[in-house]
Amino acid sequence: MVSNSVLLKLIGHLYDAATDMDKWPVFLHDFGEIFDAPFTNILHFDQHEQRFNFWLTGGHQLPSDMLGQFQAEFQNDPRLIACNRLPGKPLSCRLSIGEEAWHQSVIYQNLQAQKDKFPVIEYSLTVILPEETGSMTGLAAMRWRNSQAFSQEECDLLGEIIPHLRRAINLQKRFALTDFRHRSTLEALDFMPTGIVITDGEGKIRSANRAAREIAERKDGLSLARNILSLSHSAETKKLTGLIQDAVSSAANGKILPGRAISTTRDEAAEPYPVMVSTLWGNNIRFGLGILDEPLAVVFITDPDRPQEAPAELLQRLYGLTPSEAKLVERLVAGDTVKDAAMTNRITIHTARQYLKAAFQKTATDRQATLVQKVMSAPLWARSQSTLP
Repeated sequence: MVSNSVLLKLIGHLYDAATDMDKWPVFLHDFGEIFDAPFTNILHFDQHEQRFNFWLTGGHQLPSDMLGQFQAEFQNDPRLIACNRLPGKPLSCRLSIGEEAWHQSVIYQNLQAQKDKFPVIEYSLTVILPEETGSMTGLAAMRWRNSQAFSQEECDLLGEIIPHLRRAINLQKRFALTDFRHRSTLEALDFMPTGIVITDGEGKIRSANRAAREIAERKDGLSLARNILSLSHSAETKKLTGLIQDAVSSAANGKILPGRAISTTRDEAAEPYPVMVSTLWGNNIRFGLGILDEPLAVVFITDPDRPQEAPAELLQRLYGLTPSEAKLVERLVAGDTVKDAAMTNRITIHTARQYLKAAFQKTATDRQATLVQKVMSAPLWARSQSTLP
């Protein structure tokens, strides 16, 4: 008889594994001890999301060639066939398929043929949990020849674990998707030329993109030290902190303030960094949908030392410009006049105006300012991947 404390410990390890794949071996170890099974196995298959698929063993590691055989012959395994007839029900191989059916199976015959590599599995306790979405989870405890078959009482004990197994697998998928989206979002922010810092109401940094970190590394007007966003001058830091606190506290009370802007003084008397503070997650809280959400502030920092770039090759692909037209538009986006762009590209001002006229037609614009605005609203000015390590 397994005590409640031992069973609860096992279930705890199961939920640990839901948030960390590295914890599955701990669960399989305890699972094997509870069922006196020297070999355990858990697998998950999702026909729509194959990145969620996994196959793990505990107690003993199958040789790679035998693991390949197991996986190839899995669909014809008589234990699987029996479990599919009674989905969600734990089955002992001796109580469900009998000794003869197991001994005549291809999997058993292969085990016999390779018993010098791996002990022969004689007794199995298995359960298959199919889902309507096309996914399937399997859990099994296995014993060698010199042991005994799993009893009905052990089937019932596994039945107590099954609801938690189902929840843990579903949680694992949700956590994996959330983590993937979070990491993808942060990586996408690293391609932005604008510094972006997300903070809580006290100015503590939750995340900062690469541009923000590079600005801070100059130690000229802005700091991210000690995980706090601060400016070089205390008065400016106090004002920035106040704007952050206003943005967060107002959102917590259901009121979303418009973005607030300030400029920071730089130690080297260079052009100040324009900074804007806004609210993150505000709308969820505002409409009563963000019970578990924490309002955060997002701080945008424009780097005047970094010219905005519109790579010519991308302009060609996006708008159908010729190489010469694209190079001209690239210089205009960088802030050049038509005359300056003509000189940089070593063409006459007349030729530059002809290129500009063609660019107007291809981008459906009629003025230089409109053309630049349209190009700048596209993702062309994101940081080039070649600048990233």
